[in-house]
Amino acid sequence: MLEPFEHAVSLPGAAYFDDTVFALERTAIFDRSWQCVGREEDAGQPGEWFTSALQGEDLIVMRGADLVLRAFYNVCRHRAATLLDGPCGRAQEIRCAYHGWTYELSGALREAPGARHDLDRAANGLSQLRLQSWQGFVFATADETLPELATYVADAPSWLRESPLALARRAHASAYDVAANWKLLVENFQESDHFTRIHPALERLTPTSAARSVLSSGPWLGGTMTFAEGVETVSETGKRNGRPFIAAPAYRHQVSDAMLFPTLLTSLQPDYLLTYRLYPKTPGLTHVVAEIFLHPAAFTPSFEASELATFWGVVNAQDRAICERQQMGVRSRGYRASRYSTVEDGVHAFDTRVARAYLA
Repeated sequence: MLEPFEHAVSLPGAAYFDDTVFALERTAIFDRSWQCVGREEDAGQPGEWFTSALQGEDLIVMRGADLVLRAFYNVCRHRAATLLDGPCGRAQEIRCAYHGWTYELSGALREAPGARHDLDRAANGLSQLRLQSWQGFVFATADETLPELATYVADAPSWLRESPLALARRAHASAYDVAANWKLLVENFQESDHFTRIHPALERLTPTSAARSVLSSGPWLGGTMTFAEGVETVSETGKRNGRPFIAAPAYRHQVSDAMLFPTLLTSLQPDYLLTYRLYPKTPGLTHVVAEIFLHPAAFTPSFEASELATFWGVVNAQDRAICERQQMGVRSRGYRASRYSTVEDGVHAFDTRVARAYLA
């Protein structure tokens, strides 16, 4: 696997379905990385909160009265009942429905009915994780030894650093499960050679022949695709239809894709940002949150997101179907790890990060 690209072979089938490998990935990859759990706009005001997931754990991301955004495990410190239900909301406090233990927006324990007099209240606030933001995205980790997020994402591709993505607002979101291993989804994102057979609409707008990989030694991997003649953006019509630019001027003639290892996929178009957050649930099941973000000026009274949502709904369904076919095939005794094709350098670059994590 770690041979040079021209000699390397892909990951073996077991890497995509074996329970032991999946458990190894939790400790070797996910527990040692910053992972995107949402956007700052989802909890902009004091008391606003949303729930997310981090490797099977249910999280609460909440804005405190001091305007600080924090992440807590969604579990009472007393008898382990979950605290908040639903995807989002706003609260003045966090009260457990079981025994009434109550927490401040900061996570500090305020009330503990029936507790012994010597209970150390300061030590029994909600269990907290590290939470930091970048370009409007919120990242969490349980690893106290990881570098700060700013260091972790420092080598982000120039199009993500130079475009005003912190200002972007969500225009559409969808969530769905894919019956495939999370790595198959990332590998599919890392190459465009399948466009001619799987995504004819994408191939018409962004020809595979115009694709170029942008690789690095850090957690970011990327690539660009130049538009076909007359195309302004990736949509049903190929036109922006008045949507303002969100990409910096140098990147308005192309699609600029980037993956932040391990599970955040981003695709910057001239007029919107498309993202996918992957949440591995089992070796053969991945939950996906797909979102489209636009410049704030795009949200006029006549704004309509259906054109973009419909287009990407079709593309996402095509990717889902082919990845699920792969998941069925990796279990076959007829499958063997194979050499990479000449255009799969992005796939190889991702797989080497996985292999190095296994080795470490």
